[in-house]
Amino acid sequence: MPVSSKKKKAKSKSSTGSMNPSWKKSPISTPQEYINSVAISQDGSTVVAGTFYFPYGAGAKHSNADATQLTVGTFAWNAKGTSLWQDKFQATEGVYWVALSRDGKWAAAAGLTAPGQGFVYIYNVASGARVSSYNTKVRVNMVAFSSDGSYLVAGADETYLFSRSGAAWGAPKILPSATGDSVVAVAMSMDGQWIVAGTFLGSVVLVKNTAGAFGAPVSWQLKGTIHWVAMSADGSTFTAAASGSSVYCFKTTTFGSTKQPAWSSPLTGCKSCRAVAVCDDGSVVSAAGNVGTTGKVFLFANQGTSGKQLWAQATKRNPNSTSLDTAGKYVTVADGYPDQTPGDFYLFDAGGNAMGSLTTNNMSWPMQISADGTAIAAGSDNSYVYYFGVK
Repeated sequence: MPVSSKKKKAKSKSSTGSMNPSWKKSPISTPQEYINSVAISQDGSTVVAGTFYFPYGAGAKHSNADATQLTVGTFAWNAKGTSLWQDKFQATEGVYWVALSRDGKWAAAAGLTAPGQGFVYIYNVASGARVSSYNTKVRVNMVAFSSDGSYLVAGADETYLFSRSGAAWGAPKILPSATGDSVVAVAMSMDGQWIVAGTFLGSVVLVKNTAGAFGAPVSWQLKGTIHWVAMSADGSTFTAAASGSSVYCFKTTTFGSTKQPAWSSPLTGCKSCRAVAVCDDGSVVSAAGNVGTTGKVFLFANQGTSGKQLWAQATKRNPNSTSLDTAGKYVTVADGYPDQTPGDFYLFDAGGNAMGSLTTNNMSWPMQISADGTAIAAGSDNSYVYYFGVK
């Protein structure tokens, strides 16, 4: 149910200092490609990113007419910014999303290599070897690992579940989408037992993974599109960001019977919820939404059947991502829209106090804090990957 509109606003400190990155790297500078996604290991020791390009402002339609090949790639660095490995290849768009297992041993990249050909590449992080390649009929929009990399879920035209036996990855199991629908976002519990998918036509789908096989899916439907889903590490809680101005929170233990959110809350002043995150035990949820050309980020306490808004803070531009560490001590936000205009990275503490921000010269999409809360990886359409230490 929606929470009460009577909320206490947390006192906050305005950030006067910049978040100074420990390093920033541009893996490919010609042509100028976007960093659309980044991933960081639990301890911040490894960062993975991919490069992607699509001429959104030119009226392109992801069709054969837009099939110009460019050099893209998947890239890995250590905490000092030293390159660990790179995998460059030809594609018409490239790497839309990356994932990294929490233990930092397995990485994945996904996106589009040609019209009608999406891809999932899986890497052994220690060697940088691409150990598995799989093609789909459309762009793969999101990938997510279990904690030890035993399972990888991917969202595209369908939901794909890859399983690992030792060092070998098998062909995926496939969960079909409804007719005319496709998967925008996926998430997985750290033990790999629970998977949630959010779809273009507004479905939130929960399915159990039993030894690499899909169980019977349970879904909830709303009008609009699901922009992002997130699942707590312990699998107790999952959240969804949708076209409307509310954030939705679900419990795995009750969703099978109720087929409804445990609670929802309006993002006051927002027109669209764009991103969500949830801490490991599901007790804290962050959400970011658009307010005209600006935005807001919110933090909620999950009270089981209701959500208590702890605070809300403004962003200069439309927000594109949010993340939380294991305990929900820190909240990150990246913003910026449209392309070729500035973007920002922000860090807040659990009390809503601004710890710092950094403005980039192009819109910024991904910003992910390590599970242990010691480091942040971020990326921008200016083609740079940024690494921040958290004090």
